[in-house]
Amino acid sequence: MHCLGTCTLLNVWWEDVGEDAATFKGTSASQTMTIDGGGARKASDKVFQHNGPGTMYIRNFQVNDFGKLYRSCGNCKTQYKRNVVVDNVTATVPGKTLVGINTNYGDTAKLTRITIVGDSSRKIVPCEKYKGVTSGEPTKTGSGPDSTNCLYTTANITYQ
Repeated sequence: MHCLGTCTLLNVWWEDVGEDAATFKGTSASQTMTIDGGGARKASDKVFQHNGPGTMYIRNFQVNDFGKLYRSCGNCKTQYKRNVVVDNVTATVPGKTLVGINTNYGDTAKLTRITIVGDSSRKIVPCEKYKGVTSGEPTKTGSGPDSTNCLYTTANITYQ
């Protein structure tokens, strides 16, 4: 599914994602893509891919057996500042990363009310930081909360 501008997906369930469930495209910094309710599983790579500018809201969502819940495009030919707001999401293992953002383009990720289930060793990474590129492969530069890009505290993440 591709969103070419502002759009909302309500209570959509993906049973077997494969690579990407939905991609946010478009060209306006004011556009938004809202995913409210629903869930996804069996995403070998990403559930949500953000290629255009703007803000993606992921709320009241469930995910399990996933690579990344959200990824700001790491190597799009045209790069933008992108924002993601993840609220009231339950992630169940197996899984690798909730969000991946490009700090060199000013991306932000705000995480609130996140529940991670079955990850006693805490291997699921809430927020990964990358140096995005316009060709080639992006470079991972770190992970974890900060006051600029990965906007959350450990109090925003509950483990069950």
